[in-house]
Amino acid sequence: MTEPMTADQARAVVYDAYTTGLPQAAAAKLLTGRATPAWVAHEYAALRRRGVSSMAGQQTLFDTEAAE
Repeated sequence: MTEPMTADQARAVVYDAYTTGLPQAAAAKLLTGRATPAWVAHEYAALRRRGVSSMAGQQTLFDTEAAE
């Protein structure tokens, strides 16, 4: 039996999905049974309001200057 996911863990999944440019539906699918699509939409909206870039994770992943 798996342990239930905490709200902080679910938010971390949503944050990672958002910052790598995944659509809300994909993030909701990652959290199937742990969070509703409405909750994921709320979290995406909160990240947008906070000014978090939806491409921040991709920019970090492909940052050639950081690799030097």
